[in-house]
Amino acid sequence: MALSNKLYCIPLYCLWLSLSPPILYAETTTEQTAAPRSEPVDTYLVSDEARERELGAEEDPMAQQQSELVETPEAVIAQPDEFRLYGSVRVRYRDTDAGSFWGDGGSRFGLSGRWQFKPEYWLIGRGEAGFNLLDTADLLFNRGDRPPESKFGDEIFMRLLYLGVETPDYSLTAGKNWSSYYRVSSFTDRFQGTGASASGTYNAGTDGGYTGTGRADRVLQTRGLVNVFKPISVLKPLNLNLQIQHGQPIPRVQDKNYKTTIGLSSVLETDNGLGVGLAYNHANIDDADLPALSANGIDGDATALILGARWYGEDWYIGTVVSRLNNHETTDQSIYFDGTGWEVYGQYRVFKQWWAVGGWNKLEPDSSEVQAGYYNVDYGVIGVRYSFQGFRQMIFANARLESSMTTDGLELGNVYTIGVRWDLP
Repeated sequence: MALSNKLYCIPLYCLWLSLSPPILYAETTTEQTAAPRSEPVDTYLVSDEARERELGAEEDPMAQQQSELVETPEAVIAQPDEFRLYGSVRVRYRDTDAGSFWGDGGSRFGLSGRWQFKPEYWLIGRGEAGFNLLDTADLLFNRGDRPPESKFGDEIFMRLLYLGVETPDYSLTAGKNWSSYYRVSSFTDRFQGTGASASGTYNAGTDGGYTGTGRADRVLQTRGLVNVFKPISVLKPLNLNLQIQHGQPIPRVQDKNYKTTIGLSSVLETDNGLGVGLAYNHANIDDADLPALSANGIDGDATALILGARWYGEDWYIGTVVSRLNNHETTDQSIYFDGTGWEVYGQYRVFKQWWAVGGWNKLEPDSSEVQAGYYNVDYGVIGVRYSFQGFRQMIFANARLESSMTTDGLELGNVYTIGVRWDLP
């Protein structure tokens, strides 16, 4: 699928709009010129409520903490040491061509801690496990046709496990953690129970841990804030992220490993809700392994490049990412290919706590990728949610309207989902 070059102008155009003084959009009548301003300048900034709502949508807890250090550093520094148990129950009911099923949609529980061992220096740690207990129960008591990914042995699994040091300006962690790539791909990873199929985050049917674009395994990672835009008060400090892995298995390939994998990203945000980001991930493959890997469609290193933008206000959010993926994603028959992806997510407050959501995921292999056959990802999502507390406590319903195809040319059927998300505490 050939995407228009205009897509790559979206972040720059949004940034220009964000930095343009609001007075340029006002009518310049005599009365307006003479009358004093009745509203403070902060009127043009997003409210604390909107900011907290969007922070609650972040899957990456370190990204939330880093944002809080930018917004309210004094309050964070004054917080007492923390040792906290937490959980999130995410239950869904799906109606598909293969039948209707109950299941978990990202349920997890965990333990996190922060200890300020000297002023503005914290020792941080987190262990988080996911569980699929409802999926397993449905396998036991419903012996009908099942989706191909359903199997025993995945009842409890590790999602995050890291330890590190954090300051108001930077952090250094080691373990299993959300990737530097995810700082950008998270712009559109907000659908409940679906989505993130075209960004390259969860590549080759994994959580992105081996290749390092999702929840990266055995990763050494640093995140920093660089205040290079002090004269421009509307701009927040530049967010820079770097990570390194080594020797991780190549997904869907037996007995072959990546060499060194490096990921980096940068995100620039403004006080009025705009963010633009760029991320790159490069997993090196030993040249000596390439002849054997050609049967899997691999002809070089695995690379993922993503450009994204997001913007939100009191009653809306819009995010988009465009990705270029080489030897990174696989077809339904585990064949790697080169391709281009595009995701969009949007939400709008319809009435009080009712929100409408919508968007799409599109991933198209290059025309030269003959091993990929007819495979593509092409679906839209429409839905609604009722939020008791932002993204933390909600009920939702959505429809995934499919035009995707398998390698053999079989068109996938629509998926209809209802569910609940309830974070504790």
